[in-house]
Amino acid sequence: MKKILDNKNKAPLPSEEDAGLIKTCVLLTLVLDVLERDIRILNASALKMPDLYVRSLTGVQQRVAVQLAETKARMKRQGVKIYKETRNHEGVEVLYVCRGYQKRFFMLSSFARSEVRRELGHYLGIDVTQSHSTV
Repeated sequence: MKKILDNKNKAPLPSEEDAGLIKTCVLLTLVLDVLERDIRILNASALKMPDLYVRSLTGVQQRVAVQLAETKARMKRQGVKIYKETRNHEGVEVLYVCRGYQKRFFMLSSFARSEVRRELGHYLGIDVTQSHSTV
């Protein structure tokens, strides 16, 4: 006699929410990398008061790090784990496991740059959709 599989015992399939967590995790990691680079450049710059800019960006960095930690905790609760990330000129590729299912997430470089800019603008309180004009 064949045993009939009970769907109640199967792990739920990966959802859009799971993919959204991966996207958020990737973007926040990229934002932290941009902030780290910019802070390093500001520290080495000839600006009159680089410490003020560095303090501002360090505050943003701390807020982003908290958000990233919360995102990773949520991923863990939902059974989502990144096991490989590859960055190159084409984009960012992430391989992850979601409740036993192997999945792939890819973001083109141009899209990633735009999303990082939007996210960083959010943390800085700047609407990046507004055109910039100089006075």
